[in-house]
Amino acid sequence: MVPIKKVSQNSIPDEVLNFALLEMQKIHSGEIIFVAQDGYLMQIEINSRRRISDWEEKNSAWSKDLISNISKQICLEFSKLMYGRLVIKMQKCRVTQIERTVQQRFTGLDGEGI
Repeated sequence: MVPIKKVSQNSIPDEVLNFALLEMQKIHSGEIIFVAQDGYLMQIEINSRRRISDWEEKNSAWSKDLISNISKQICLEFSKLMYGRLVIKMQKCRVTQIERTVQQRFTGLDGEGI
């Protein structure tokens, strides 16, 4: 595997975003989670589920326009995240929801933060 360049704050490296978009096209139901700490992407999580009732259904290829629109929306939402998670929910091979969960860090307490 090729090492990824230094990650910039509030952005997702192109290699990681392209990987996530390819994985999303394989998911029938599930989610992709981007985890941010100090505004930096720390990890992605991929959760895939398949309902027995949808077992025979095939995933369809996404158009370039759809990939571009989803990519822009993911980058926009991630750029607003300092601490927390960006969850892209998938159902029936489609992005159905993007959730941004923001966590707050408090300093000046015992232990200096979380």
